[in-house]
Formats: sequence, structure tokens, C-alpha cells
Amino acid sequence: MAQYSIPNVSIPDLCGYCSRIPFDLLHADSHISFGNNSTWDIGTASRIRTSTCPVCRLVSELLYRHAKRPVYFNFNPDSTLLSIKWDYGLDPAFPSRRCFLVDRADSSRPRHAPIGLCFLAANHRDHGRSNYLHYELSKTVDIERTARWIDECSRKHQCVVAPAGESFEQAYPGLQFLRCIDVKLNCVVELNRIVPYVALSYVWGSVPNFRITKANRKELKYRDSINKAWNLIPETIRDAITLTRKLGLRYLWVDSLCLVQNDPSDLEPGIELMDQVYERAWVTVVAASGFDANAGLPGIETGSREGGCLAHEIKPGIFLGKITSIGLSMHESPHMTRAWTLQERILSRRNLYFFRDQVVFRCNRVEYHERLNDNLAQFHQVVPRAMDHLGESAFTALRVYGSLIRQYSGRSLGNDADVLRAMGGIMRRVSIKVGYPLVQGLPVAHLDIFLLFKGNNVTRRPGFPSYSWAGWRGEVRMIFLEEFESQLKIDEWLESHRTWIVWYTTDSSGRTMSVIDQINRTHHRTLQGATDWRASRLYPTEPRVSFQGFQSGLSLETLPRPIYNPKPYPILRFWTWVLTLTIQMTDVFTSDARLLGANGEDCGWMSLDDLGGSESDIIFYDSEPIEVVLLSEGCPQKTFRNDEKYVLDAWRPTEVEICDGLHYNVILVKWDGGIAERRGYGWIRKKALHLGFGQGPHWKEINLG
Repeated sequence: MAQYSIPNVSIPDLCGYCSRIPFDLLHADSHISFGNNSTWDIGTASRIRTSTCPVCRLVSELLYRHAKRPVYFNFNPDSTLLSIKWDYGLDPAFPSRRCFLVDRADSSRPRHAPIGLCFLAANHRDHGRSNYLHYELSKTVDIERTARWIDECSRKHQCVVAPAGESFEQAYPGLQFLRCIDVKLNCVVELNRIVPYVALSYVWGSVPNFRITKANRKELKYRDSINKAWNLIPETIRDAITLTRKLGLRYLWVDSLCLVQNDPSDLEPGIELMDQVYERAWVTVVAASGFDANAGLPGIETGSREGGCLAHEIKPGIFLGKITSIGLSMHESPHMTRAWTLQERILSRRNLYFFRDQVVFRCNRVEYHERLNDNLAQFHQVVPRAMDHLGESAFTALRVYGSLIRQYSGRSLGNDADVLRAMGGIMRRVSIKVGYPLVQGLPVAHLDIFLLFKGNNVTRRPGFPSYSWAGWRGEVRMIFLEEFESQLKIDEWLESHRTWIVWYTTDSSGRTMSVIDQINRTHHRTLQGATDWRASRLYPTEPRVSFQGFQSGLSLETLPRPIYNPKPYPILRFWTWVLTLTIQMTDVFTSDARLLGANGEDCGWMSLDDLGGSESDIIFYDSEPIEVVLLSEGCPQKTFRNDEKYVLDAWRPTEVEICDGLHYNVILVKWDGGIAERRGYGWIRKKALHLGFGQGPHWKEINLG
């Protein structure tokens, strides 16, 4: 690599803040340590943004470019102080590497994912020094180096290993063959044997995407047919074909050319097994730059990415460059905004990420960066895949699933009908781990928890039930699940008379069955230990809940009456108490509302699901009484984090009330004929039950769709 030449330009002086940082010494000796006095305040973000200091300009560029990152949410640029710290690692990547971390100066605030600044090597001899980045980005990717990363994983880590003796039928159940692009014969082939292949995860976008169809399926099987259609194929797929050849692999799997797009008999089984396709891929190529299928894979073709120096000269001969963890790089990628790409990426055991300014390889054991030295990878602490946590316990599987629902629900989906299919692989693995099925994306043995979700500016998704996260467009958060710190607390909450509902479903054919009958109780008991939380009380002989003089009118063992279900999904059916209240909006931006009693008394809080829906005016602005359905008692172990403590207004409960479980979890419903739809989630104080309209809570059968 050529010697780096220092530009003959005038460099502004460092400001009073940055001049105190000993860049010269650090540049001379990469192993120097400053002990405990290694943090320097650099003032507010507003000051940094207007400074002419080269360090401030670099920090400002990164700060405002990455303003959407979690660490900078809701910070005030005029009052939030920032600091630079000479420390090990980054979030906590590469603990052997020392770099500058730019973060909030207030150590009492949560510190997430700071920006990292590292020295750039002055020449090729510095590339082995632990605190230096490569100063130059080549215009094309070093394929030999990339192949070495993958080969090392194959030899040492064995992250992609098919079970011994596994047949094609076992690997891809229900598929007669796996269709792939043969990059040697330049055509589409149908394979019924297990072979190594590359899978592509990319964003389709709105550009024309050449696809395999019933009309061209036969022609695409002819040799060199891919060459004939080359100019019609999007650039990202063309680059993936080229990359597969250069890596020495023969087969490439791409959804648009491997699943017949207008043949449901081919498309639907293929979609159902896409999780298997990605999990068994030799490597998954993640196109993490660009907004559509024509973005390409930067660095595969000459001129597809900018090369040259990535340095910021802060003093004569001293250069800094930024480094971010792969998580932060992905956070900025359009790839993270698409629903389908979530399970494609997290189910793959080996990923090769193509970012605008570098290539990164990640497997279950190691992470290689194009801009870092390969010998540092052995010190890198790879964060385990979310799916790897599923094997720890059933409780952890539920926590991971709740977190993935939040990530997934906030992403865009081209076809609403795919909302469950695009999470199908993840849901199957969760179901296997916990030992029971999911109904519309909800674990049936923990409906009491998964029904208590909060939507963030969500809108109704037709064709899916309102009781499920799948029935809403927009980010959905399982906030009640986050309050439990252990499986023991979940079992205690479910068993200690804080839940009382026996759940039933009625499908579109009219068949009614108890949800508990869908649980493999033997497997569930093995996972949970001695406690199988509902095995002993499937059909209680008497109501389990009576409070403040209110008694149920029916026994919980009573089977639901026959009902016609006009919906394409199961209706949830149960008995519980219903309280009639009114709603008063308090914040139309956050969808928060007060629950008021018959005389205007404060009874609780509600987060409305769809404030912009067609029926929202009727529900939320008429001051007409509405029905609030009690689902369970509040969790007495409810905890708070500094950054999301409840605002303790006069109409909200005190922290003591919440922690003592002195409230009930409720949902707001709107009836349409004989079926109710969820329209909000919240809670009411126990002491406010007598404040509702009429005689207070009344026992009612709920058909929730």
C-alpha cells in the first residue's frame, strides 16, 4: 500500500477544549495509558457544532449524522455536555483496541453506543498496531481476504453444520427441491440434495425486479439464460452472482429468482421455509447500503464505492477516523427498516455485510472488519445472536421473542398479508422451545402477558385480530413482559390469583376449544420445572376472583355458547369483569388519556391504540361511556428504569401503588355486533372500581376479535 501523503493545507488550531487532549503522545505511542484521568469535557453539542476546531468538526459531523441513534434521543444540544474518553473497546467491541469514545459527560445517564474515534495509520507498517485503523479504503473488496474469514469459520467454528446424516427432506421439509442460481452454468437449477450455497438478504424497494414466473420458469433453466436476462436483473443481485463466483461457490439463493412469484403452489411453501434457507446457507450476504435492489454491493465492481483516504487531519501528521460497532452501522441501514430482512439476518449463522464504507463478516464466534486488522478479531467479544438465547430457558425465549416483536413491528411491510409469515421462522423456534403453539403470534400459555402490549402511533391492520400485535401497523412493545425479571416471578403472578381468565378460541368454522388444551403439558412442565401453572386448575369449580363485594354471574368452567365467527382468524373468548367509564384525552401526540368515573373522578390511565382510525372520533371525543375489560391484576414487582419512569400526575398512580399491585390491567374495547375489538391498553386503580357507571363491574362474556 502506498505511503500516505499529508495534504498541504492549513489546519485550524484546536479549540480550548480539545487542545488539552494529548493527541501527539497518543500518536507517537499507541500503547500509552492515562489511568483514571483519561476523560476530557468538550462542551455542549451547540458549541461543538459552531466550532472551527478540526476535532469538534469531526465530532459534530458524526453527532448530527447519527442523531437518530438511541444515545442521542431527546438530548438538548444547548445543555447536554459531551466528553471524550480514552478507553478500551467500543460497545464493547475489540477490548484490545484503545480509542476515543464520544458520549454524554453526565455519567448518571444511560450510556449506549458511543461514537468511537481511532487513529489512522500513517503508512502500511502501522497496520499491525492495535490502535490504528486502515487509513485507506480500496475501491474494490479484497475477495481473497473475505474468503479467508469464511474459511477460518468453517475450519475452526463450524457455525454452519448440517446434522450428521441429515437428508434433503429433513433439512427442507415439504419441498421437493431447492431452486438456486447456478453461477457456473448461468441458469436456474432445481436441487434435491444438500449443497453449499450463498443466500442474499436485500431490500427490494420500488425498482423493477426481474423475477422468475410461470411464463419464464422453463427458459431460465437453460444454460446461460441468466446472461441473456443480465440487464434486467437488479444490480444487487448481479453483484451477488459475481461475488458467489469470486468466492468459489457455485450456487446462490435469491427469493425473486428462486421462488416462482405468481405460482402460489411454489411461492407459499418456499416462503414458509425461508428460515431454513437462511439458517443453512454457507454464508448470507447482507446488502446493508442503499434503499432498493439497484443499490448493489459496494466494492464488488470497480467504481461501485469511493476509495481513498478516510482520514480527518486534526494536527499536522495526525489523523483520526471513526469506528462504529456493527450494530450501529446496521441501525443506519435501510435494511433495518424492512420486515422480511429481520429473520433473514438473525437466523443466518454467518453474515457478510456490505456497508457503504466497508465489509464486515460476522459468525457466532468472531467478527472481522475490512478497516481493522484481522489479528484483532480474536479479541472481539461477539454479541450472541438473539436466536442463540432461545436455548437458555423458556422464560428467556419469551423475553427474546417480546424484544423481536418490538423490532419487527416497527418495520415496513409491503404486503400486510405477510405479517405473520415474515416472522414464521422465529415463531416456530419460540413454539418449539416453550412447548406450545402460538395463536396469531401470541404464546397461548402466556396470553395474560402478551395481550398487554402498548402501541406507538399504531393503526389497525385489517385481516388480523386486534388482540394481537399482528393486527396493528407500527411499533408494538410488550411492556408488561419487560417487568418480569425471572421465570419464577411469571409463575408467581400467573398462579397467585392475579390472573383468572380461562381462554377459549372459536375459529371461522365455529369450532370452540380451550386454549390450555393446545399446550403440550409434559414438555411445558419439563421446561418450567415442577410448576405447570395451569395444569391443576384447567376448569375451576368456582370463580377464582371476587373483589370488593362484586361476584361473577357465571362459573368459569362454563363452556362458551356457539357463535358465528365471520373473521378469517380465531376469536378469543372468555369471561371477566367489565367496567363502564369515560375517556378524556390528555396528549394527542402520545395517545394518552384519562379514565374517568361517573362523576368525573380519576380512575386510571389508557394508551389509545388507533387515534387516527375512522371510529376514533366516536370513541374518544364524544364523552360517551365506554367499556373497559379487566384482564389481570397489576404486577407487584413492577420496576422502573431511570429513562422511562411513569409521570406521576394527579391522575396517575403513585409509584407505591404500582409496586404494591394496587391496580388492574385493562383494555378498551369497541363492540361491532357480537364481537369486540381492542382499542387501547391501560390500568385502573382497584379503589376506583365502584366509581364506574351503573352498579360497578359486571360479569360479561367477551368475544375479542
